Amino acid sequence: MIDRFRDIARALVGVLLLGMAGAAAQTAQSQTSPNSDAPSQTAQAPAQPAGPAGPQINIAEISARANRDVGVNIETAINGWQHELDRLESALQKPRLRYSELNDLRDELQRVRAGIEDFWKRLQPPLAAAKDQVALLGPAPAAGQPPEPEQAALNRAELNYLFGLLSAGQAAVHSANLRIDQLINTIQDIRRRNFTTSLFQPVPGIYSYQTWAELPDYVPSATSRVRGIVTDWWDSIRDQSEVLLIVFEAVLLWVVLTLAAWHGVHRLRRWRHEGEPPFWRRASSAAGVILLRIVPVVAPILFLYGMIAEAHALPERVDWIFYSTAQSIIIIFAVNALVTTVFAPWSSQWRLMPASDRAAARICGLVLTLAIVYGVTTLIYVITRLAQVRLHSR
Repeated sequence: MIDRFRDIARALVGVLLLGMAGAAAQTAQSQTSPNSDAPSQTAQAPAQPAGPAGPQINIAEISARANRDVGVNIETAINGWQHELDRLESALQKPRLRYSELNDLRDELQRVRAGIEDFWKRLQPPLAAAKDQVALLGPAPAAGQPPEPEQAALNRAELNYLFGLLSAGQAAVHSANLRIDQLINTIQDIRRRNFTTSLFQPVPGIYSYQTWAELPDYVPSATSRVRGIVTDWWDSIRDQSEVLLIVFEAVLLWVVLTLAAWHGVHRLRRWRHEGEPPFWRRASSAAGVILLRIVPVVAPILFLYGMIAEAHALPERVDWIFYSTAQSIIIIFAVNALVTTVFAPWSSQWRLMPASDRAAARICGLVLTLAIVYGVTTLIYVITRLAQVRLHSR
């Protein structure tokens, strides 16, 4: 019985082995001898590209829409700015540029800036609208979430591309304005360097005979040119009432400080004891008196000059005229305060240097005359030199 089952098992095992051997042979035959029709089918079927990750958008149509919304061709306008700025930057690298050439380059920069401002005004409304539309769409579906409908994905892609085009225009506007500011600063540096070079080149000094011999020929033309410089600057100010208000405030400050100084001088020179005050009392009083007599002049001038220079950019020549005038006035009043306090021609009991009233008055008058002559001649010399620089710079 057992032998019979053993024979049956051997027969089953033999059948299984035969079946496995046939299957292996059939598989090898299919790998070594493919179907003859397969090559023709493979050759005729074109390769299909992988499908895109996102929806396909019409870039040309969106670009045309952006240009239509702005009113100009965005790419053409940006390329035009870059070309103009490149040309102006190359022109500024030329040596020995004249003032007239620098003024022309500055005017061209202002013209380019005006075009950029006009483009920015056109760009702002569609840029804001595109930004709002993108915000209304909300965030895109995150990874692992169900994708949004095909039409919604297409709208999102188109709006994102449109917003990117308009944002690129905004970035180009900011970049161009920054570059224009840098080029204008370069023009100012060149003007300042040319002005300094021309002003401080070797010329006859203020004490030279040649300077005063040629002064009568230069003063009329210099006065006329300086008047023209100041007039041109005044006409270029948009808010002239602001400058007049600053002048009024400076005058008011001078009046207040003058009254305060007058009261302070009387308090410092008050002596209620018998006889003349001692030297230490006169010296300490003189220090305060000199300060009180100088401050009412110096403070309004510095206030006026500083406020005008801060509110309105002063051209180099106008700035130099204001500075020289303020310097001359301060020198004259400072010398007058010092000499009248030390010699006290009208208050002999507070006099620091031993001298008669007549001698003190003569010394004060002589020193004050020298200070006035020095201040006025220095101012005339500077004005004359400015006129010469303007003649040579043309």
